[in-house]
Amino acid sequence: MSEYKADVKIDGKEYTLVTDKPKENIRQIAKIFDEKIQEVKSDKLTLDRALILAGVNITDDLLRIGEDYKDLEERAKIPMEEYPDLKEDKERLTKENEALAKNLEESRNLNDRLGSEKSALEEKLSKLEDSTEIIEKLKTEVKRLQVELMDLQRENDSLKGSL
Repeated sequence: MSEYKADVKIDGKEYTLVTDKPKENIRQIAKIFDEKIQEVKSDKLTLDRALILAGVNITDDLLRIGEDYKDLEERAKIPMEEYPDLKEDKERLTKENEALAKNLEESRNLNDRLGSEKSALEEKLSKLEDSTEIIEKLKTEVKRLQVELMDLQRENDSLKGSL
């Protein structure tokens, strides 16, 4: 057990306190005690009576804090009893969330792949449309050439007949 010495000032007088608590704790306690004395101090009270009144006020504060603690303890009883269930719910929901996040990631990946496939299919469709357009032009050209060929054959036949 370590011993600490702390110099403190209470009601204007210097005291050296020895304790197993760190110096800062003792200084804080002495400061609060001094404030309590200053609250009750008056010219009508002797130092003994001021100390007793400060002690009574500190005891009153302590009792009120104890009652507040009991009230808080009572109010915390139900949440503390429900805590294991809440903890299990949290763990279950965390697992569900992780599964949903994984599912979402897989869906995003699938969506990306489908988007790539869609782009490739749209490109093929565009090429097919271009090819269809070219084929139609070629068919039209073939028909025109067939008509021209027939005209030339007729002309050739008529020229053969005139020779």
